[in-house]
Amino acid sequence: MKVYGKIVKTLPKERIIKVLSQKKIHYFYMSRKLFKDFGPYFYYNPYIFVNVSAEKKQYGDYHCHEIDSFNKIVQSTKRDKVVYYNLAAIRKGVRNLLLKTKNKLFLDLEYSLPPYYQSFSHVAEIIQYGIVVEDESGNIIFEDGSLVKPQKRYSLNRRTLKFIGKKREDFNGACDYKEFYNLLKWCIEKYDAKIIAWGRNDILALENSFKINRINDLDIRNRYINFMQVMKNYYNIKIDLGLFNTYQELSGVEMEEQKHDALEDAMLVREIYRIFKEKVLSEA
Repeated sequence: MKVYGKIVKTLPKERIIKVLSQKKIHYFYMSRKLFKDFGPYFYYNPYIFVNVSAEKKQYGDYHCHEIDSFNKIVQSTKRDKVVYYNLAAIRKGVRNLLLKTKNKLFLDLEYSLPPYYQSFSHVAEIIQYGIVVEDESGNIIFEDGSLVKPQKRYSLNRRTLKFIGKKREDFNGACDYKEFYNLLKWCIEKYDAKIIAWGRNDILALENSFKINRINDLDIRNRYINFMQVMKNYYNIKIDLGLFNTYQELSGVEMEEQKHDALEDAMLVREIYRIFKEKVLSEA
């Protein structure tokens, strides 16, 4: 049930707001997460557009509808109008991003973990990459994946090797970091692609790797898209989403246990992008 009204009072301890809607007073209860995310806006007594439960329930001394989600929060005065939150505008921005993005470089990286019993400050190094480049029509025009030799021998500790399911000898045929760097640079220059990855850890690992290897930074930040954050924004989700679980939920395909293979994970990011784009554009 959709409701529009002005907040006239907030009860922080109870996580309840008192709202004037259509000349009637209503009380709305919300979860701890919703109150944490949107509560700071209530101080200004804004107008809210929310989806609420049809049935009322007793919460302490108040008979309330429970808020399922927020669609819009606006502070309106005679002089000005301030939009604190607008889900429709966010979704429009996501649709525009999906429509305007041409060549795409789907990237996944695996990096070293601290040893089980760490006695020193660990510096994570890239030890595997997966790259899949797709053109504007959705065709794969380049793909590659490889293990990467780290600078520090302790980067290939038991914990790291167990996580990626490899042995130390598997790295005998691994490429050097400079080979990975040159390949990524070549892809960026040849395809002028947006780099699409799951989460922000990969861009942090990349930028850190430039420092570790004392090499010039690539034009990463201006073309990097954290696709997990794009989906979180679209669906108004505040917790991080797992790559593996998100793919299974979107595709309906049950998969075997995740292997932490960079090329396979880059392919998963591509599939999530494809399914999500079709879903979003069909809703427009």
